[in-house]
Amino acid sequence: MLGRLKRTTRLDVGLALSFAGIAYLVWALVAGVSRRLVQELFKIAAIEEGFSLPADARWVKLVFVNGGILIDLVGLAWLALSLFLVVRSSRQRARISWAWVSAVCQVIVAALGAVLVGWAAYQPHVVPPDVIDQAPTTWEQIRAISLPVVVAIAVLLWVTFLIWLLVERARLNRRGPTLTDGVRTSFYR
Repeated sequence: MLGRLKRTTRLDVGLALSFAGIAYLVWALVAGVSRRLVQELFKIAAIEEGFSLPADARWVKLVFVNGGILIDLVGLAWLALSLFLVVRSSRQRARISWAWVSAVCQVIVAALGAVLVGWAAYQPHVVPPDVIDQAPTTWEQIRAISLPVVVAIAVLLWVTFLIWLLVERARLNRRGPTLTDGVRTSFYR
């Protein structure tokens, strides 16, 4: 039983193939926008007098602008890997979930890159707490933490819904409809 695979359907292959393409699209968009944003940040820092990037945010230029070609090549290689896994699973040589895992990891890494660039772009605008003379209001504090809380709730909701669907699918696969189910619904209502 260890060597046997669940039969991969055409629908599985089509969905994995389309998600691999979407994952690469996300990667390319994040790489392009991040590269452009970092270039604009350094242009502004060179032109304006009071605007400067902190030293710990300058490494983003090295990664996203100077190393941009490497990011592009890694994204392309990752797409090729995902497509290779889709082809292997379409020929029943591997599980389709490996293609999904590859595409999902590509999107996660792209999202982490976007977060790093966003953090670097936000650094010059951070005001030290000792400069601010008044304490933030309760509503300002709530607004500051609302997005992480809502995102955590959304992820929890999504995972709960996914688990619920998987449990329902497993329950239906164990006990599928029987011949008497149709008779019960037709005659005993």
